[in-house]
Amino acid sequence: MVKKIFFRILLALGLVIVILAGNLAIFSMTASKISEGTPIGNPPPPNTALLVIDIQGGTTGNTSALPALIEQSEVLIERVNSIAEEMFAQGNLIVYVRTEVVNPLLNILNNTMARGTEGAELDHRLIIQPGEVVVKRRSDSFVGTNLDQILAEHNVGKLVLVGLDASACVRSTVLAAHNRGYSISVLEEAVISGKEENKAEAIQEFRDLGVEIVSMD
Repeated sequence: MVKKIFFRILLALGLVIVILAGNLAIFSMTASKISEGTPIGNPPPPNTALLVIDIQGGTTGNTSALPALIEQSEVLIERVNSIAEEMFAQGNLIVYVRTEVVNPLLNILNNTMARGTEGAELDHRLIIQPGEVVVKRRSDSFVGTNLDQILAEHNVGKLVLVGLDASACVRSTVLAAHNRGYSISVLEEAVISGKEENKAEAIQEFRDLGVEIVSMD
C-alpha cells in the first residue's frame, strides 16, 4: 500500500515536471519570435521616440535575481534618466516598456516579474517623464501591445533604444522595428546585458543591420 502511494506521488511529480518543461519550451519558442508588422512608409514619419526597455523591479530592482544586471543598474538608470529628461525637453515621445508574466506555470518556476508584483513594475529609481507605458509579455515590444498604434499616433519614424537586455528584449525590439522600416539608434552606454560578450555580439548585429550605434562619451 505504501509503495503504491509512493509510486503515485512520483508519477504525479513527474507529470508536473513534464508539463512545466513543455510549457517553458513553448514559451521560449514564442517569446523569441520577431514580429513583421506593417511598414511605416518611405520616407518615414518625422518624429522621434525613446524606448526605455525592461528597467523594472525584477531586472534591476529590489526583487531581481540577476546580480550582473543589479551591478550595472545604478549607472544605467542615471544615464537613462538624463537621456529621457533631455529628449522630453526636446519634445520627443518617451515610452517606458515593462514585462509582466501572467502564465501561472512560468510563475511557479520564477515569479520575479509576475503581474501585480513589484518586479513587474518600473524600477523606482527611474524618473518617469510624461509619455506612455507599454506592458509586454514577450521579448518583442511590439507583440501583443499597442506600441504600433502609439508610435503611429505620434507620427514616429525614428526610435532610440535604451535598457536591457541588449541580447534579448532590446535585440528583439530592434529587429521588429527594423522589419517595420523605422530609423533606429541604440545608445551603447545605456544598454546592458548579463554578459559583456553578449552585449558586444548584439551591438555588432545591430551595426550589420544598419542600426546607428551612438556613444554617449
